[in-house]
Amino acid sequence: MKNTLAIAMLAAVGAPMAAHAESTYVGAGIGAAEQVLSISEGTFKDRAAGVKLFTGYNFDKNFGVEAGFTHFGRAETGGNRSGSRARSFYAAGTVTLPLGEKWALTGKLGIAKNRTMQLVVGEGDDKQKKADALLGVGANYAVTKTIAAFVEYENYGTVAKGKNGSLKATILSTGMRFSF
Repeated sequence: MKNTLAIAMLAAVGAPMAAHAESTYVGAGIGAAEQVLSISEGTFKDRAAGVKLFTGYNFDKNFGVEAGFTHFGRAETGGNRSGSRARSFYAAGTVTLPLGEKWALTGKLGIAKNRTMQLVVGEGDDKQKKADALLGVGANYAVTKTIAAFVEYENYGTVAKGKNGSLKATILSTGMRFSF
């Protein structure tokens, strides 16, 4: 898994990208992923390093589609009593609002297929698969005509709901997008 992720990230970095043109693009990002676990003993949140890889297509300068993978890392929620790992595959429609030649605001609405594993001491493991809405907002900056940097906040909603409680996940990430 680590080798596959490293190869995919290298492939993403090696391709060129246009910030506001009709194009197919790939990208990679890293950021702060937050997981919030709500169980009978309370609500616990933790941040971990998150990673995402994605690809998409812009139909024009305003609308497109995107699909990707996000790994939220491993969160220790509730001290030594519980923890979680979550990841997601998603598909979304995108909207871009250009703010001149270099800057653009972005929005994303789609569906995320989430997989999680929660551990609550005394209650055992709880593996979940759950789909939920994905909402995202962000900004792009055209570094060159073919490379764009981004910062983005994505909310994956409730990624798990089961016998041990519910888990919500978000990520604030930054990275690069490249078109070809």
